[in-house]
Amino acid sequence: MLNRIFKTILLGVFSLVITTSFTSCKKEKDTIAVIIVKDTNGNLVSGTQVELYPNQSINPVSGELPNSDLNKMNTTDVNGRVQFNYDLESILNIKATITIGNDNYEGGNIIRLLRGKTTTKVVEISVI
Repeated sequence: MLNRIFKTILLGVFSLVITTSFTSCKKEKDTIAVIIVKDTNGNLVSGTQVELYPNQSINPVSGELPNSDLNKMNTTDVNGRVQFNYDLESILNIKATITIGNDNYEGGNIIRLLRGKTTTKVVEISVI
């Protein structure tokens, strides 16, 4: 009788440990910024250099510059799309530039990243 109660308690504790270990190891979703670059006609622009960076002003409270780890740069794919992954939420500036021949074209925007969400912004550049 005592052996049967012990086995039941042991089985209950074992199943509780297994259940809590699987539910507590859930990975947090990534914070993703997706930038799509289009021209003034609405066509997707591939090969555009896209840079995400924080406001470059000095923090008035601490006197420190923004964290340089937030600066990221990548090039758009054939669909005019580029993706950046971040750990935390933040507000970043977007700068998109492309050189065609001897001419440089540029566009910009601002993106607010929310923790665990994918945020998409469109940047328009003037390409003839």
